Amino acid sequence: MKGGINTMLMQKEKFKQASSFIKTKARPLERALFQYEFENGRKEDVILELEKFQNDDGGFGNSLEPDFRLESSSALATSVALQTISYLKIEPNHSIVQKVMNYLINTYNPDSIGWEMVPKEVEKVPRAPWWNYQEPRKDWGNPNAEILGYFYEYKELIPESLLQTLTEKAIHHFNNLEEYEFHEILCYVRLAERIDSFILPSFIEKLKESLKICVEKDKEKWREYTLQPIQVVQSPTSMFYPYFEDVIEENLKFILEMQTEKGSWEPTWSWFGQYMDTWETAKVEWEGVLTLGNLRTLKSFQLINL
Repeated sequence: MKGGINTMLMQKEKFKQASSFIKTKARPLERALFQYEFENGRKEDVILELEKFQNDDGGFGNSLEPDFRLESSSALATSVALQTISYLKIEPNHSIVQKVMNYLINTYNPDSIGWEMVPKEVEKVPRAPWWNYQEPRKDWGNPNAEILGYFYEYKELIPESLLQTLTEKAIHHFNNLEEYEFHEILCYVRLAERIDSFILPSFIEKLKESLKICVEKDKEKWREYTLQPIQVVQSPTSMFYPYFEDVIEENLKFILEMQTEKGSWEPTWSWFGQYMDTWETAKVEWEGVLTLGNLRTLKSFQLINL
């Protein structure tokens, strides 16, 4: 990385503002994660907050993904929960892991070789317009490829036949894509980071190609809803860091510049006038999620001097 990044340290006052925002405005889950990551908090406290989003069937819902306010479980919300479960490296014998894996195994659809992203009942709740029910979807990989990545992470809990079937489907689907949707590509990034190394060559070259197309390197467009390099390369140890090394420093500078006066980072999207009262709630929740995520990234690049 270029030497100039060492001069980009986040100002202590800016960090205090972000910390204050999370502690006063963010959801209890993000508060617990912040305490765990920045204040020597307990992992168990994070798990307790995450479990509040888990339903009796083992899946996750209850607006964990703020853009659709569905109480019942969905594969998409469950994949969001698994991002935190993976980040915390929760042991396979923990009940939260046992329950979520059982949910995914029990709700697997052999006809589609995967899971429905969200159920039809999403149409009955406040949501962003892109969460209107769609079936069938072209972007099979979202969240199926990502879920497969977590299956590899917890493979001792997954039937070998299911793992093999999903792997074959994921590779075949991806290698036959003619157009790329960046959320689906992110799911394959998460799969690549977890899959057995001997399988990775079967799709890594296509993944590199898709990232070159989907990742926006033009800093003038980062204020829009685009896939930024830092969303793929969240730490200098990322396997994808070498492909975006030339632009990571500029992207980190952009992140620092986009912090608001109240200490948070705001979403670059809206619900376009739909369910406005609920959107105001979701927007603040997203600010908590994005603020924590940006602090985590800045910390991984040693840009926060605690």
